[in-house]
Amino acid sequence: MVALRKPLPPYTLHTLGGQRVYLPDLKGRILVLLRDPGMAQALAHRQAELATLEAQAFFLLPQDAWESPLPLLLDQEGSLVQAIPEKGVLVTDPFLEVYHLGPVEGVGEILDWVRFVGAQCPECVLPEAEWL
Repeated sequence: MVALRKPLPPYTLHTLGGQRVYLPDLKGRILVLLRDPGMAQALAHRQAELATLEAQAFFLLPQDAWESPLPLLLDQEGSLVQAIPEKGVLVTDPFLEVYHLGPVEGVGEILDWVRFVGAQCPECVLPEAEWL
């Protein structure tokens, strides 16, 4: 189950060519998953900015139905696709912790989330106090 501030479950997705993509193998960069073709097209024009922000975006579909300007991942079981709202996006940190799962107004807001996630410092967070 996908939930905010929890690690993304270890789903296995596929490329158009049938290669398996195990989500934990994508650790190390901010991950953006979206399912809206218009937003995928708009975000594809900002690939250089995504790369500068150390992020990678994928267009997620339940089956091969669209040509995609972004790398395409197929969620044949539909588990992950169903978790992302139609005009929404899923953004994780480099450790695949979910920071945003919901609708966005456009590509600018997606990039704002990527910047926000990139500005987080895991070493700077105080551990929860055991006495609370």
